[in-house]
Amino acid sequence: MGEQQNTSLAVQIARLGEQLRSVAASLEDIKTSVQPVAVLDRAIAEMSIHNQNARKDIELLWGRVGEAKKERDALEAQISGVDDGVAAMRNTARGAMWVLGIVFGIVQTFLVGSIVWVFTHINEGDILNRLQQQRIEVLEQNVAKGTKQ
Repeated sequence: MGEQQNTSLAVQIARLGEQLRSVAASLEDIKTSVQPVAVLDRAIAEMSIHNQNARKDIELLWGRVGEAKKERDALEAQISGVDDGVAAMRNTARGAMWVLGIVFGIVQTFLVGSIVWVFTHINEGDILNRLQQQRIEVLEQNVAKGTKQ
């Protein structure tokens, strides 16, 4: 009976060995068939990481674009303010030129009128002086004729 047990045990071990070899072959087949899926999974994981990095880069770039737009808008507002200031100064200068033109026109008119008035009165005074001198001469002649007679 001992020998029979050893034989049956050897048969069982042989069968178990066969089953293990069959399982190992099946496991190798599974490994071989799963390997492309594992490669795809690894590639998808790398693409996912790349996608996340690209998304972060794009978000960073959009943030910079937003900041640049704010800076540009602020600069445009400053330029617009300067342009408005220049336009106001130009309008003020134009108005000042008109006022100065009118004031200088009035001053010039006053000066010309004063000069004309002075020369007119000098001429009138000269004419009156001449008339008085003629009258004096006539009176002197009359007095001289009166004393001679």
